[in-house]
Amino acid sequence: MRKVKIEIVGNNISKTFTSNKYILKSISFEGQNKDIIGICGPNGSGKSTLIKIIAGINATTKGSIIWKIDGKQICKDDYFRYFGFVAPYLNIYEEFTPIELIQVVAKIRRIHISSSMINELITKFYLERHSNKFIRNFSSGMKQRMKLLLSVLHNPDVLIYDEPTTNLDDIGINLVNQLIQEQVKNGGLVFLASNNEAELSMCNKKIFVQNSNKCL
Repeated sequence: MRKVKIEIVGNNISKTFTSNKYILKSISFEGQNKDIIGICGPNGSGKSTLIKIIAGINATTKGSIIWKIDGKQICKDDYFRYFGFVAPYLNIYEEFTPIELIQVVAKIRRIHISSSMINELITKFYLERHSNKFIRNFSSGMKQRMKLLLSVLHNPDVLIYDEPTTNLDDIGINLVNQLIQEQVKNGGLVFLASNNEAELSMCNKKIFVQNSNKCL
């Protein structure tokens, strides 16, 4: 069980790009330990844009996003230390094998990880038969499972998942559900962008986004 207190607050978030039209308009929410917050809406409504704002990848045009851990506000440049991120547009280094990539990411994150721990992770994510193959030769579903593995490697306080079951079979979908449930059981927080009813049924809070397409 996590001992840290997690607070992520969005205050009247609005976003525009070069067209000067709203992609997101006046969205507010609060997230804390054990929340699963679903982000849903039509295709093109701004779900991924909101996910990127929460992760600190995109800036807001108006409004703010505030992260606090144990009451201390976290600088946007440090958000990545606290979250695991998975999205269809997220790329991973494909010139490595799974074992090599886990070792590289662990080194970057200054995580001590033993060979037995690596093997346990690879088995959990159904990659044991492919552990010495180059990731560039993986199927799309195998690459997605590799992204999911890396998202929890550092035991993050927050999971930020954008359409996490993309390209996954039933085994992979069950794995995503397991990761989300484990995160909540351990006192973490989850943001889940999806229009899948089964996935959204796990959420105790929902953010509905719809592109208003109105000019500023």
